[in-house]
Amino acid sequence: MKNKSTKSSLLFETREYSLGNEGPIIVAYQLKSPENMGHIIRLASNFGCRKVIFVGDELSVRASKIKKVAGAAQGQVEWSFVSEDCWMDSIDAGYELVAIETADNSNNIFLSNLKGKVAFLLGNEIYGLADELVQKCSQAVHIPMVGAIKSMNVSHACGVAMYEWVRQNLI
Repeated sequence: MKNKSTKSSLLFETREYSLGNEGPIIVAYQLKSPENMGHIIRLASNFGCRKVIFVGDELSVRASKIKKVAGAAQGQVEWSFVSEDCWMDSIDAGYELVAIETADNSNNIFLSNLKGKVAFLLGNEIYGLADELVQKCSQAVHIPMVGAIKSMNVSHACGVAMYEWVRQNLI
């Protein structure tokens, strides 16, 4: 049997998908890994995000590594670094802030309403989100884990959240 590979650009030339709402916003709080940042920018481009906001010090990460991992996506989606004291001002009006966190009050992401304008708040790779940040959100959602490991890489969690948002908003 001959091995066939699918060329995604050819596949999506014949299939058109559209969203019923403006794309989501990703807010990544105090990430340390430029690889995770690059992966998140790429995901943002894949899923039609409006923009990506990295909260923290731009000087503490290698921008060249972020751009290398993001590839062509880094020029396709708006992304920026903002300080801790003004990150909420960077979220466009009308967006609901949703934490992706295993908080006491979090709900299963697959049972949560994520329709419309959503800004997803992701936490640091080691510490996640502090309770006071989760409390700023209208809701907190978690990704159910059925395997032995009960935590997920932040960029992978972002991918799950983006997929669920698109699933709920695709028309």
